[in-house]
Amino acid sequence: MNAIPKPVLAALNHVREHFPNVVLVVFNSAGRWQYMDEYYEAPKFEGKINVSILEDAGDSVETLPAVFEHPDAQFD
Repeated sequence: MNAIPKPVLAALNHVREHFPNVVLVVFNSAGRWQYMDEYYEAPKFEGKINVSILEDAGDSVETLPAVFEHPDAQFD
């Protein structure tokens, strides 16, 4: 895994406040993101997430595509 930029960790923490099972974020080559649980299932944000925090995270990633795992992630 890549070292986690602070904005990416902040975004993961923000998403995990609403969806505690989220452990991964993937940024594609265009900088779009997908947050997922350990089974690669994505939650439906439905207005619960502050997208500007996620945009800041995407802007902080220097090399795309990229995958980041939350440091507190626990897998079965």
